[in-house]
Parts: sequence; C-alpha cells; structure tokens
Amino acid sequence: MRELVDGFLPHITHELDRQGWTFAPGDEEDHAFFVKPKSGGLVYYVGLDLAPRDYGLSLNPSVSVRHETISRLAAQFYGVADGASIVGASLADLFDAEGREGGLVPRWSVFPSDDLAVAARSVASDIQRYGVPFLERFASLHEVVSYLEARAPKSRFDLGHLAIAYAELGDMPRCESRIISYSSLIVGQPPFVAEQAEKFVTNFRWHYGLSEG
Repeated sequence: MRELVDGFLPHITHELDRQGWTFAPGDEEDHAFFVKPKSGGLVYYVGLDLAPRDYGLSLNPSVSVRHETISRLAAQFYGVADGASIVGASLADLFDAEGREGGLVPRWSVFPSDDLAVAARSVASDIQRYGVPFLERFASLHEVVSYLEARAPKSRFDLGHLAIAYAELGDMPRCESRIISYSSLIVGQPPFVAEQAEKFVTNFRWHYGLSEG
C-alpha cells in the first residue's frame, strides 16, 4: 500500500496548498503534517495518518495549534526533541459535534480503487469546513490560555503549557500556581512518568529563576 501513499500525498498537498497550508516534511513516514503560521507565534497544524493498511488508508485527520516559544520550551523542559501541540481535536470529533454522526466510519479512508484527486478534494474540503473554524478560535495566546483554563480536569501537559504561557505573559503568580498544581500530579505516577514530570518541573524552575515550591 506504500504506492497508495505515494500517489495520494501529492494530491492532498496540492489541495491544502490552495487553502494556504504548507507541507512540513518530517521524520514520521506514516504521518503527514501541514502548517499555517499565524501571528503572535501561533502555528496551525493539520495531521494525516498515512500508515498503510490492508485495505488502503484511514487518514484520521486532526487539527492542532502550537506556539513556537511554548512548544519549544516544553520540549526543552521534558528533554525531548520536538514540542507538542498545545490544543487540538480530531476531525471526527468536530464532525460529530456538528450533529453528523459517523466521523469514524470510512469518510476519510482512501482505497486503491478511488480517484485520488477526488478523494483529496473531499478531505481538504472537510478540513476547511470542520477543522478551520476550530483553529480560528485561537487567534492569540490569550485565547489558547482561556481554552486550557476551561478544561476540567486539566492534564499535567495542560498545566505545564499553562505555566509556561503565564510565565511568557509575565503573570508569575498564575505561573507559580499552575506549576504547583502540576507538581501535585506527580505523586503516585509510574517511575518513568514521575521522572519525566520531575525533570520538567526542575528545568522549568531553573529557566525562570523560581525557587523550589
């Protein structure tokens, strides 16, 4: 099925290019990412699953938002090569939220018998219709922060991103509050998770010159 990937990728790249997306080559052979830089350090992402399956492809499109500084610092604090997106959603969830049940059935599957140009146009159209409105909620870092704060319960990754965001915005009381909440979630975690989380907190406090809580 690798030939199906090689045949489909130029078509979806062309269709998304027409919407202003740029293909972002990476090391993940089974995933394709497209980016659209915005103001204030925000970058919108589209992700597609290109893992070959016996029947063809199940693209599972997703959309997400990164912030150049926050994602870079989060990666640095965790000791990993690449920072993660701050917020995101699968196209299936956004599709279903519109009352169109069935986002997980083969709407975004590609089969060897398909006209690949037509399939690419359909996927790109759905990304524009269902994914872009979600992304456009985040026109500034403040809107990203508000979205993360509204989540309940917040994951440690959300809390870590919030702590960095508040530090970068100069709001150190909220920054300290979020890093303390983050630290409280380390207790009882498996050793690998706890070690990574403790590394984050240590590096975070060193970077921003904060004393141990």
